[in-house]
Amino acid sequence: MPYSPRDLRPGDVLLMTSSSHESLPARLLDALIAMSEANPFVHACLVGQGHLIDPLWRVQRAPLRRYAANGWAFRVRATDADRLAAVGWAEQHVGNRYGVEEILADAARLDLHVVLPAWYRWRTGHWTCSGFVDQAYLQAGVRLTGAPLPSPADLAFSPLLIGPRPWAVVRHARRKESD
Repeated sequence: MPYSPRDLRPGDVLLMTSSSHESLPARLLDALIAMSEANPFVHACLVGQGHLIDPLWRVQRAPLRRYAANGWAFRVRATDADRLAAVGWAEQHVGNRYGVEEILADAARLDLHVVLPAWYRWRTGHWTCSGFVDQAYLQAGVRLTGAPLPSPADLAFSPLLIGPRPWAVVRHARRKESD
């Protein structure tokens, strides 16, 4: 369900599905994430002041329209002050490395059922995309998910994210067809 960049507000969370416009390696990674999570969402980012704060290889600023074709926008059930605090924390981390090792650790944990030592996973300043969004809100005093190592799927099921989910839209469309 495409979003409109003009409808976004600072602190909104975007969750993305895979896009056919991505490179083959990116689509393969997306497919692995979607299969691992049993969820269509494969990436997450935060809306800043007129741009996205996108943890993709490095935390970077990106145009609001970057994911308009495959992004789902969610408003966070929080105060304006909390949303702005989350954005402020995220802005301070622009330029930080993305957690490639953390993705591998999540894959080992979720798909291979390998238990890694806690010290390995919690390196300061290295997050996966969903971990970054979750941490931004956690720093603002808002717990989006109780997952210790949140994935896009964990964010998708957060009761604090307001907006339709792909599975609800499909269910609604099927219901209309059967009427």
